[in-house]
Amino acid sequence: MKTLTILELDYKDDTSLYFEQFINFPFPCFLDSSAFDGNRAIHKDDFSRYDIMTAAPEIHFTFTSGGDLIIEDLIQQKIKTLSETEPFSHLSNRLHAMSKVDNAGLPFVGGMVGFWGYELCEYLESGRIAHRDISTPLMSVGCYHWALISDHKERRACLVFHPDISESWKNLILTTIDQMAKPSDSPSFKLLNNFTATQTREGYQTAFQQIQDYITAGDCYEVNLTQRFTAPYSGNSWEAYKKLRTITKAPYSAFISRPDLAILSHSPEQFIRLESGHISTNPIKGTRPRGHSPEEDRAIAEELQNSQKDQSENLMIVDLLRNDLGKVCKTGTISVPRLFALESYANVHHLVSTVEGQLLEDHDAFDLLRSAFPGGSITGAPKIRSMQIIRELEPVARTIYCGSIGYISCDGNMDTSITIRTILAKDGELHCWGGGAIVADSNCEHEYQESITKVTNLMNSLESKFLNKVPAGSGTRSYQQFD
Repeated sequence: MKTLTILELDYKDDTSLYFEQFINFPFPCFLDSSAFDGNRAIHKDDFSRYDIMTAAPEIHFTFTSGGDLIIEDLIQQKIKTLSETEPFSHLSNRLHAMSKVDNAGLPFVGGMVGFWGYELCEYLESGRIAHRDISTPLMSVGCYHWALISDHKERRACLVFHPDISESWKNLILTTIDQMAKPSDSPSFKLLNNFTATQTREGYQTAFQQIQDYITAGDCYEVNLTQRFTAPYSGNSWEAYKKLRTITKAPYSAFISRPDLAILSHSPEQFIRLESGHISTNPIKGTRPRGHSPEEDRAIAEELQNSQKDQSENLMIVDLLRNDLGKVCKTGTISVPRLFALESYANVHHLVSTVEGQLLEDHDAFDLLRSAFPGGSITGAPKIRSMQIIRELEPVARTIYCGSIGYISCDGNMDTSITIRTILAKDGELHCWGGGAIVADSNCEHEYQESITKVTNLMNSLESKFLNKVPAGSGTRSYQQFD
């Protein structure tokens, strides 16, 4: 077993100051716990403990909707394209080829970081989910040999170098830190118009009714129906992310950049964590907007906690995830230590449950990710039929939305998010999505409004800060704009 190189750095409450030093490096990734409140970082729990950033992978993998796996060797500057291949096996093989190290109590010590888009489901369920051609990669994951990790509990920051890192890459990282300076000015970010819904209200109602018909016919019990909102923009989307991270705090936030796109994620939802063989997943199902006063807010939260409909939705997904984990867990180890717990965020309350299990000894993080992807909380039940219905009824691809962002460390540990509350910046447009679970007793109007509520905070914040013209009405979004 080889030894990590760990170099202590000055701790900064706002770790984005470090990330900005590397934002122009190839494939930068910032896994952001959103602990920074504008003044200092506040550690609340394990979900808000670490910020992890990296860039310049030695190998990068892109999987396209056409089924091609593009493998870029950034050290030797070579590109190889493989067709008709299964992408998870290549990631696993590359990770297992890295030298074994003691993780020194750190969450990430080199390995895979990136995103897996929702549409990857058609390859994991080959022949069962209809193909959809899209230009956004289905997977974009790098093999990174270094990271800058900020621990907000211990108020410590360090550079971590895996022993396999190339000397040229290591020297470049060290030089960048040694010469740390204010980043050069980047093009300012502007919204060029308000966000508008891709789908009409009538289109949403038609899809909602079709789901009700499928439920009545016995095809499914629950389907997660989503809609997309789009706005044109110019400039650097990193500036938009920095603004949002101070407003829409979420423990699974992330900023990931490629030459063709950027992802601005402000997700509150964990997908899967794997640590020393122990698996945990925390599905969200059940949402209410925050109240306008403390009294109203408490009443709304209490109503959500006691809602039989929302508890039923949550329980369906808990059972689905127990089934997904059961494919790769030791018999008798799956448990549900937390059911229908209330979690509150800037603009919504959620019901959150926890499912745990112990990974089979002959399986790894990629087996686990493959068995559970995409997360059940954003598909429905039964899972395959729900994904078929989603593909039939949603007029545009989800792309990165409802996929996952995270890391798989070379020590075998993993932590990933469900990419809800997430914006895709691509080709001069911002796209974000909102949705919710449709069950037999769902109300179309309520579900429609919930899909807007979940991303209103993102859209309003960007419009108020970066849109030159004032939106119609009071200057903030009202639901009636989508009526």
